[in-house]
Amino acid sequence: FAEADGTIKAIDGLKVTIQKTDGTSVEQTVLPGADLVVTVGEEVRKDEPITTNPNVGGFGQAEKEVILQDMNRVCAFCALSFSIFLSQLSFVLKKKQFEKVQLAEGF
Repeated sequence: FAEADGTIKAIDGLKVTIQKTDGTSVEQTVLPGADLVVTVGEEVRKDEPITTNPNVGGFGQAEKEVILQDMNRVCAFCALSFSIFLSQLSFVLKKKQFEKVQLAEGF
């Protein structure tokens, strides 16, 4: 997010220079991994986002996988997965049974 109101004066790698309306400059460092959405000469307001997602970037913040840390969550996930598997299996078996009945009746 922009630290001050003003105009973007320079973008140098991960450093963005904002010139305030009173003439002073503020240099702001952007975290690595985030893409800038501002260009030189653009007007920004304080706390306006200047990157695509300011929460992405830095060490160890890549989206990878869900980590189940509580044993109760692991058991609940296993129970849910098993119940979904059983319901899908029963649907498949019922469909096969229905197809056999149709074949026997000659439809």
